[in-house]
Amino acid sequence: MSKKTNKQKENQPVLKQEIPIQGDPYWKVSHLFLDPQRVGRFAKKFERFDEEHPEWTQMVLEGVPTLYCILGVSRGASEEEIEIAYAKKLRLSSYPMEFIDEAYEVLTNKSIQKEYDELLLVFEQITKCMAKSEKNEMIQYHNGFIKREMDFVRMGELQPQYVKFLNFYLLGAPELYEIIGFDPKSLSEDIRKRCETGSELFKKIFTILGDPSKRGDYDFLMYFVERYGTRENHEERNRNAKKWEKIDRNTIEKIIINSLDHSDVSEKPDIRLNNIISANQDWKLYLPPGKETFFSILGIEKSSLSGDKKEIEKILREKYRYLEKTNEVNLAYSVLKNESQRADYLWLSDNIDMFNALEQIYSKDEEEVPLINKKKRKGQKKQGAKKKPPSQITFDDLARMMEKIYEMEAIGQKKRMMK
Repeated sequence: MSKKTNKQKENQPVLKQEIPIQGDPYWKVSHLFLDPQRVGRFAKKFERFDEEHPEWTQMVLEGVPTLYCILGVSRGASEEEIEIAYAKKLRLSSYPMEFIDEAYEVLTNKSIQKEYDELLLVFEQITKCMAKSEKNEMIQYHNGFIKREMDFVRMGELQPQYVKFLNFYLLGAPELYEIIGFDPKSLSEDIRKRCETGSELFKKIFTILGDPSKRGDYDFLMYFVERYGTRENHEERNRNAKKWEKIDRNTIEKIIINSLDHSDVSEKPDIRLNNIISANQDWKLYLPPGKETFFSILGIEKSSLSGDKKEIEKILREKYRYLEKTNEVNLAYSVLKNESQRADYLWLSDNIDMFNALEQIYSKDEEEVPLINKKKRKGQKKQGAKKKPPSQITFDDLARMMEKIYEMEAIGQKKRMMK
């Protein structure tokens, strides 16, 4: 092949750069092809940067977005804007922590930032002597990083609405299409006919799958888990799904309906169940499906304690007066006469089936700690830089992301209440 033919081949246009998220106008790959000798001085500068800041040169050559794009800020951003962007990325991002920290340290130091800007200019110049295939590969990796971060940004926006449902789905719960027996490609009209005459859960599901916008969001959630979960994650979820098959349908419906309730994102039923039982271990013998309850011990109906506070106290005193003061009777009376404890006991009685089901779901054979003593797993070690955009995260990562959303929502709720 002649030099002319070879040069024509190298001059063919490279893959078009499409970078839709927050823009990354500072990572530039030249479409020109020049003889290496014509960019010699830039090559020498790049070698100098490689000696002084090898982490920078490695990142740009591997297609990692610029530090501006990683934080989502532009040149000239104020220190306050950088601080806000940094805090946001710490909460939720696909980029390794090393990248985020590096971006913050460089962009908050004007002299170092100036050096980094010079590197980006030099990088664009040396790409002129790179082979087309090499340029294409870098751009492909770059766009892969961008696409991944786009998914994480959208996931972060949707999590507050679906975080409770995702929490159970990652533990093996059936997804919405599976519950109603339909395919994700099913027509909305067919879904409507199935759901409108179904159970309360079916009607709740239709409020999501019957709305094009909400259905699109839900489909994205399922795509996100499928796309970024590892094979081991999916295998574990499938194993956990078998536990759900042993739970009665009514309990599953109650769990799923609760998980789709957006009214109070900050409180998870499993946490409330755990907190009440942990503080009241002596209640466990008097909860369904046990034969005795605090109501039966005192000989009263649950419905009789739904009236005025004074009336409730009167009913309880009258029943207690004529009973033998055993430990059981004293415990039942002390719990039911206390308005707060009575509310907790009533709520627990109505939802203990969920607790028992969740205890089965959270447990893992003999090695797993029961739900009431379950501790959070420690975070995984930070990831180092990789050549290709990381394509998978673990379900533990997703769980930690959701915990961040819970914390943010709880803080926001407290601030709203203080206003």
